[in-house]
Order: sequence, then structure tokens, then C-alpha cells
Amino acid sequence: MTRMENLQPDLDEQERMDARYQAAMASINREKVAREKSGYVVMAAAMNYGEGSIGDGLFGKVSHAAKLFMIAFAFATPVVLVWAYLL
Repeated sequence: MTRMENLQPDLDEQERMDARYQAAMASINREKVAREKSGYVVMAAAMNYGEGSIGDGLFGKVSHAAKLFMIAFAFATPVVLVWAYLL
């Protein structure tokens, strides 16, 4: 037996470990890119919501009505609760 024949199992194991390492690093990079992509999606959605809610279209009108309803609800709820439970 030559020295290379004795080292062949070690070389095969090293190649297997290198392939496994490359697969693991590719998986980590895919996860990182997916996380970064989801961050861009959230920011794009937030920016589009902000621009759409200010406009004069249907969504802008509905958003404005929802804001007015929430303000009225915040002011009316304490008054109704006082009338219902304290008086």
C-alpha cells in the first residue's frame, strides 16, 4: 500500500465535510436574504399605506373616517361608562 491509498478515506471524509459546510453556509445565506426581503416588504407596505391614507381616493376617505370614529369613540366611551355605572 502506498501512502496515498492510506489517506484516501481521510480525503473522502474531508470532501464530504467541505460539501456539508458549503451547504450549511448556503442555507444561512438564504435565511439572511429571506429575512432582509421580509424587512423590505414591511417597509414598502408601511410607506404605501401612509401615502394611500393621505390621498383623496376611496382608501384615503375610509382611513379618515376610521380616524374620526376612533377619536369619537375615545371621547364618548368614558362619558357612557360614567353614566352607566356611576350615576
